[in-house]
Amino acid sequence: MHLYAEKVIHERRGAVPAVIIRPSGVYDDVSRNSFLAQQIARIYERQLASHVYPGNLDSGQSYLHLDDLTEAVKRIVERRRQLPAEVAFLLGEPDVLSFGELQKLLGRLIHDQAWETRKIPKELARIGAWVEDSVLGEEAFVRPWMIDIADDHYALDITRARSLLGWEPQRSLRETLPRIVAALKADPVAWYRANRLD
Repeated sequence: MHLYAEKVIHERRGAVPAVIIRPSGVYDDVSRNSFLAQQIARIYERQLASHVYPGNLDSGQSYLHLDDLTEAVKRIVERRRQLPAEVAFLLGEPDVLSFGELQKLLGRLIHDQAWETRKIPKELARIGAWVEDSVLGEEAFVRPWMIDIADDHYALDITRARSLLGWEPQRSLRETLPRIVAALKADPVAWYRANRLD
């Protein structure tokens, strides 16, 4: 859908300048990122699913704090006359936490213990998601397409944002995780509500 929207903008913008923003997984000091919040909740609740992963534990994805995204948009607006007529920006943190490292950090922050995570076959993960959804009647968060891309690693090259906007993230997920977990521990009900979790 996003690529289609970008294609339409490219084809129909005419003489109107266009800036495409491609942010990575946006989060804030409470999380408000569905993938991250689910991962935190599984560990907080000590769910069995928090100890397994159907992909390469060394793979991960870039994240982006909402305040850094806001700053990037501000700079785009301020420099709009100096930017190329059509330009796209990848926005995210260059430091990508792997899934395995993120699991370990969350285990220490939430339960003050090492958190063991084992890689499982993708087919077993699909069966588990099906059982959760079809047999137990719970709406499974994990979808088949998520399992299929579990090995993918999403590191971003933010050179264009650095050179044209003078921008790079000032925050990192690694440094923000203690605040996210502190918010969860201080008021679990409010944290779950903020993250739209049951």
